[in-house]
Amino acid sequence: MPDVEGPFSRLTAVALAGREGVFDIELGPLGVADISVSAAAHARFVAFPGFANLHAHADRAFTVTNARPKSLKDALAASAAARMAFTTPDVRRRARRFFERSIGHGVTRLRTHTDVDPIVGFKSMEGVLGARQAVKGRLDVDVIAFSTSRNDLAEVGSVARLRDALEMKPAYIGASLNSSKAPELALERVLDLSEEYGLPVDLHLDEHLDANTTLTARVLSAAKARGLAGRITISHGCALSVLDEQDAMRLVDEIVEAGVTLIALPETNLFLQDRRSGTPRLRGVTLAREAAAAGGRVRLGTDNVRDWFFPFGDGDMLDTGLFAALTLHLDDERALTAALCDGVACIEAGTRDIVLIPATSFDDALARRPAERRVFRAGRLVSAETV
Repeated sequence: MPDVEGPFSRLTAVALAGREGVFDIELGPLGVADISVSAAAHARFVAFPGFANLHAHADRAFTVTNARPKSLKDALAASAAARMAFTTPDVRRRARRFFERSIGHGVTRLRTHTDVDPIVGFKSMEGVLGARQAVKGRLDVDVIAFSTSRNDLAEVGSVARLRDALEMKPAYIGASLNSSKAPELALERVLDLSEEYGLPVDLHLDEHLDANTTLTARVLSAAKARGLAGRITISHGCALSVLDEQDAMRLVDEIVEAGVTLIALPETNLFLQDRRSGTPRLRGVTLAREAAAAGGRVRLGTDNVRDWFFPFGDGDMLDTGLFAALTLHLDDERALTAALCDGVACIEAGTRDIVLIPATSFDDALARRPAERRVFRAGRLVSAETV
C-alpha cells in the first residue's frame, strides 16, 4: 500500500474507475487536492469515489445464518415472527456490526430503512440511531423512518406511529405501499407527512411482477402535482421489467423527467422474485440501464444482508456492482461507478472520499473484490482493515 505520512498522503500508481490511464493522487484537507499522470507503467491500485449504499436494512442485518424463503410473502411472514424478539440493544449491536463491515469495504455513505410498525415499535429506530453515533465521522448514515408492510398508512393508527418516529429526526421518510389495503390513500398520507416534516421520500415500490398492479405511474403523478421533483426515490421497481416496451419506456422517461431516483437492488430481487419450485424465468430487476441511458439518477444498494429476505452478503458494494454488471448489464465503467458512488462517475480534484483497492484495473477490482482496502475521508485514513 502507498505510504501514509502525517494526516495526508500521496498515492502513486493508481487507476481511476471511469478514466483511462495511471495516476498519482495528492490528498489534502478537503480530499483530493491534485491528480497527475504517473510515471508508473502499470497500476497497483484502483481508486473509486467513496461507495454509497443507498438502500440497506441495518436493523435486520445478521439475524439469520440460513434461510431459504419460498417467496417474498414467506420472507415477510418469517420477518414478522422473528422481529417480535428484537430489543434496542440487539438492534444496536447488529447495526453497528453492519456499519463496521461497510466501512471496511469502502462505504462512506449509507441509507438504511429502519422499521416502524406494531411489531418493533421504535426499537429499530433507537438501535440504529445508537449505532450511527458509534461510527460518526467514519460513515455518514441517513436513517429512514420506514413504515413497513405491517404499518399500513391507510390506517390512522399507523400514521400516528410513523409521525412519532419522525420526531426522532430521521433524514428520510419511507413506506411500503403495494401491501396497503388502500395504496393511493397510503401514498397521499406519506406525502402529506413528507411535506409537513420537510423530508424526502424513499418508497419500497412495485416489488412484484404483476404488470396490472404497478403503482409507479400514480407516484409520479402525485410527485408532479405536489411539486416534489428531486425529492422522491423509488426502490425496487421490479414491475417495470414486465411492462410492455412502450409502457415501460414511457415510465422511465417520466421517472427521469420528475427527477426521481431509481434504486436497483439486484441481489435480493434476483433471489426473491419469480421464486418457484423450478428455475425462475424472470429476473425481477428494474430498468436501471434504460434509466441511466436517459440521464436518470440510478443508484444501487445491498438491500437485505443475512436476514429472512436474503441470507447472503456482507455489505460490500463491489458485490452489488458485480450483480449489477451481470444482471442489469450496467457495465459501462462510468455508469456503474456513478450508480455505486451516488452519482460520482470518477474521482476528480475536490472529491472528498475515496476507497483504494489493491487491483490493477476496474474489471480486476470487480472480478476479485479484494480485501485490504484503504478508505480516505477528507484526506484522512479512516479504515485500513482486512475485511
